[in-house]
Amino acid sequence: MHRFSRLCRIKPSKPSTLIETLRKAEEYLAAKKIPSPRLEAQLLFAHVLKLRRIDLFLEPDRMLTGAELQRLREAIRRKAAGEPTAYILGYRDFFGRSFAVTPAVLIPRPETEELIEHVLSLKPSVCHVVDAGSGSGCIGITLAAELRTAALTLIDISAQALQVAAGNAAKLLNEAATEVNTVLADFCAGELSLLQPAELVVSNPPYVLPEEFAALDVSVRDHEPTLALVAEKFEQLHRGLIAFALRNLANGGIFALETNPQKSNAVAEWVREAGFVRVEIRNDLAARPHFILSQK
Repeated sequence: MHRFSRLCRIKPSKPSTLIETLRKAEEYLAAKKIPSPRLEAQLLFAHVLKLRRIDLFLEPDRMLTGAELQRLREAIRRKAAGEPTAYILGYRDFFGRSFAVTPAVLIPRPETEELIEHVLSLKPSVCHVVDAGSGSGCIGITLAAELRTAALTLIDISAQALQVAAGNAAKLLNEAATEVNTVLADFCAGELSLLQPAELVVSNPPYVLPEEFAALDVSVRDHEPTLALVAEKFEQLHRGLIAFALRNLANGGIFALETNPQKSNAVAEWVREAGFVRVEIRNDLAARPHFILSQK
């Protein structure tokens, strides 16, 4: 049995110091081949103990109670099993805001922050933004906050995901004059039309190809929602999304999406075929053609 496991099984009457326990947790995660084990251990300890990371080192001789050790042991066990840290913490920071996340939604990623930056670079005048396939709502909520929109519509096929998005909107837009609506629907199915046209439709739809799924990192493949990751019918899904955007955008409105870099040229052509203009493929910071921007 590893030292951290032995330490976590000690009785509450034999407390251990914070720094001693932290070091053993780091060693345990390293032995389990978890990337960045020191950082991961520090993040989990700070969360469980309700401290800042710097406080872990300002209170090295703090004695941990049996209850604290039990909570730490559970968090480290989950991490050692490959569970994403964001799910254990219950949140992920995105574009300067903290978004609640659960296994019902994808974890917001840094490259999606780049989609936000590309949209903002257009300096759009937006009253209503629609986030199609919203997940946590990180894209739509961020743009609604940054652009101070009057209305935000969050659409997802998952009721659990919409619940997370609605909670994030209530927390992060509670001081803004933004009306938030949630729609439980498949934006690709049927003729979904919104009551109010939008000036901006954004989306980060499923775009992992089925043949790519097995090669994903285990923390993604085994823990994040497959429905939000994998596009079993890539072309059908994207053409449905494009048709939805065209149907619900006001004239001059912007359609922006993140997609599979291997398929960006094809997706851009489908956008042009649908009648959009000013279709532009933009790279992410790794020089991959990841984003498509266009105008109705």
